[in-house]
Amino acid sequence: MGGRISESTIREVRDRADIVEVVSETVPLSRAGASFRGLCPFHREKTPSFFVHPARQAFKCFGCGEGGSVFHFLMKARNLSFADSIEELAERYGVAVRYEGGGVPSRPKDDLYAMLRLAADTYRELLGSPAGKPGREFLRRRGVTPEAEREFGLGWCGTGGELVSALKRKGIDLARGEAAGLLLPSGPGYRDRFRGRVLFPISDARGRICGFGGRAADDAVPKYLNSPESELYRKSSLLYGLFQALPAIRSEGRVLVVEGYMDLIGLWQKGVRGVVATCGTSLTESHARTLKRLSENVVLFYDGDVAGKKAAVRSGGPLYAAGVSPKALFPPKGMDPDDWAKAASPEELARRIAGAVPLMESIERGASRKYDLATISGKLSYVQLMAKYLRWVTDPAERELYAQRVAQTSGLPVETIHRQVGPSGTESLPGGGAPPRINDPRPEESNLLRLLAVDPSLAVAARRDGVGDLLSGEDAREALAILASIAERATGEAEFPLGEDLPDGVRKLLSAELVLADITPDEARRRYPGAVLSLRIRRARLETEELQGKVKGATGEEASLLFDRVVAAKRELERLESERRSR
Repeated sequence: MGGRISESTIREVRDRADIVEVVSETVPLSRAGASFRGLCPFHREKTPSFFVHPARQAFKCFGCGEGGSVFHFLMKARNLSFADSIEELAERYGVAVRYEGGGVPSRPKDDLYAMLRLAADTYRELLGSPAGKPGREFLRRRGVTPEAEREFGLGWCGTGGELVSALKRKGIDLARGEAAGLLLPSGPGYRDRFRGRVLFPISDARGRICGFGGRAADDAVPKYLNSPESELYRKSSLLYGLFQALPAIRSEGRVLVVEGYMDLIGLWQKGVRGVVATCGTSLTESHARTLKRLSENVVLFYDGDVAGKKAAVRSGGPLYAAGVSPKALFPPKGMDPDDWAKAASPEELARRIAGAVPLMESIERGASRKYDLATISGKLSYVQLMAKYLRWVTDPAERELYAQRVAQTSGLPVETIHRQVGPSGTESLPGGGAPPRINDPRPEESNLLRLLAVDPSLAVAARRDGVGDLLSGEDAREALAILASIAERATGEAEFPLGEDLPDGVRKLLSAELVLADITPDEARRRYPGAVLSLRIRRARLETEELQGKVKGATGEEASLLFDRVVAAKRELERLESERRSR
């Protein structure tokens, strides 16, 4: 296997891993504002004090003090080494582990991936063969071009046991074919799961096939049949078409979400390439976190009927919870995105997508039409419905603007709307929802470290500014030195602060600040000068108090010298406080 795991692998695994998903397998979690909350698995407690912050990729228990990254959680919960935790997550999230020695080891699931690739190749060949005529005719009726067939690797599962034969020729145990979701037991042997269906291979972000969606070419029931949940196929996490869409998403800074495979392919054929689809399920919080990592410009492009609009509203909850304010686009009533793509020109389609409206605006329009706003009962129903959805919105400016709109529509003061809505976030938990603001003996130090944790590049400036001399906590001084070293090593974006070799005290300190942080790196940079000034004021105040104490017990010349120092210290304190007031 070659030596130490490469930094690029660690970074890729961390970026792909979903810390909420990983922790949830050990700890039942409930949303608490921007974080998730549960009972700590590392000590006994009755009131939840364990928090996971998905955007910061950190966890922290404010009871026992344990905290760190997703790697540290697995190390503690499963008694793994740092390398073992990386390898386990790499296997789970489809990352090839590379070592500084250059090796790439094989993994236990590789045979399943190879089997699914063999199945996809077999299905694709069958679609082009005489036996695939029903599948080809179905695709032509639906307007799917041969180019799209090739791009998405579409296939056909016949009724003659072709896949069973292909697996036998390769010497593959058919029980493994069942484990991969390809075969079903049938008498003494096995049969193909997807007989008589057009196949849509579903891959992960690396293009590795994890499962299939099968569409009946006739009136067979069910119309759609997906792979069963397995080691590789988790429909609550996978997004169809993501591998093909990644280049367009990155270049355009936008991702469209549709509900069906055919919707996605229809849009792709009209030149709309940054599109993904859920796999026969509603959009989940795991999907939402994946979309958030791809782009904050998410457009829900669902069917234009009532069911499609309700599905878009349901999708809003997970997306807002993940920190995304989604947009919505609906085709004319009675059409789905595939129908609309066929009927519209590429130019019109691009224009409509660019003009997608915020989902919350679409919700408000629908609510205002739903009730008779000329009556008191209608206004009350409208306000109560909008309050339910406005609780999703955590961005203060966005929330205020929608509150003003609801106030204007209902004829109520905006303060009344805010009282009706209440605090942002989902339902409150016992003991409060957000991470606790603990009694901190050194709040100025914690404030500064929170800024440095959010943007480690500030640690270089802090070291240059002599901030280390202003810190009284040993862990805080060590954290500053480590963060500055991390920032100096970074070649592009700032490195993640919760690395492998952190001393326990520093790791626990920084994980707390990451979970408590509610600011962006830009905001951290803006607040940095004020945080340093607060530290200087604290030191000047402590120095003044210390000198005043010494004066009381001094006599003669010593007392005179100490008095002069007290006067100078007070002047410095006044100067610093005046500087803070003028900021």
